[in-house]
Amino acid sequence: ENSGNDDVIMDPVGAEDAERKTLAYENAVLRQTLERLGGKAPKTYIEEARARDFASEEIVALKKELELAKAQAKAAHDLLIESKKENPKEGDKISHSSFEIGDVGLFMPTGRGSGGKRTYLAFHTNCPHRYLSTDNIKGNPDYVLGRIVYQEGLVAGEIGTAANPYGLHVGTKFWVLTVEVL
Repeated sequence: ENSGNDDVIMDPVGAEDAERKTLAYENAVLRQTLERLGGKAPKTYIEEARARDFASEEIVALKKELELAKAQAKAAHDLLIESKKENPKEGDKISHSSFEIGDVGLFMPTGRGSGGKRTYLAFHTNCPHRYLSTDNIKGNPDYVLGRIVYQEGLVAGEIGTAANPYGLHVGTKFWVLTVEVL
């Protein structure tokens, strides 16, 4: 209750400054309490969220790349089916002088590669260094007959490294073929 002599209990300008200082003090006390309880500084949470955002952006980009690869594989498969319908006898021949997607290749073992798996080389005439990707081959068959669905041209790196899994001379161009086993 005011005594009637128009005393100002609080100066409005000073009240804002006092409130700001009180909030700053309470904020500091809460931060210290959080840190004592094992919490992290707020800036750490922001940095972690930014890192998650970057990782999620990378995942989105990889998903887009995967979808594109799937679409390309489906288009190649559809073209292969269409080609078989148009020329049914041509698909029954084993290629030995040309290795394109859709061709049928015969792959023979050449020995043991890394990890104890056999290394397979395409049966060929003047088309050397066509190796079979054994990622989808089960066991160690005596030969593999398959329709080529993907091929990747590479250049051999240093002997004994992942860049040269077949022991070729450095700089030799070679191809790794992925097949649909027939």
